[in-house]
Amino acid sequence: MKQTHLIILFAIASSLLLTGAASKVDPPEITTRGAMRAKIVSTHQILEGIATENYSQIETNAQKLIQLSKVAGWRARQTPEYDLFTNEFRRHAEALVESAQNKNIDGATLAYMQLAFNCASCHKHMRGLRRANLVVPSHYAVSPSGL
Repeated sequence: MKQTHLIILFAIASSLLLTGAASKVDPPEITTRGAMRAKIVSTHQILEGIATENYSQIETNAQKLIQLSKVAGWRARQTPEYDLFTNEFRRHAEALVESAQNKNIDGATLAYMQLAFNCASCHKHMRGLRRANLVVPSHYAVSPSGL
């Protein structure tokens, strides 16, 4: 009798786990270009949030940047330098979240400026690799505006 109950419990637990796993939808694959465009949108939203002291807007969009930096399409290069830029980017985005939660507009402004400088430095690095004729994956298409 105990064994039957255990089997039934196991079957119910297994079906619940499988149902939960099946209902989760993987996010669509995002290209590097798409990730960079989404980054621009969120950073503009953060700047607007800083200008209007809308801490919720700052936090929400900083969280989006953190998640965005973790998607496969974000990885334009598989190099230690690119990893450093990405880790620094995440730290600045996390500082934005913390500043927004603490309603610290000066901290948010500083973190935003550091994040923007990090982006510009990374893109400068990527353009340098391209100019040096080093192989850059074709999915990382640099636009004429220098993105």
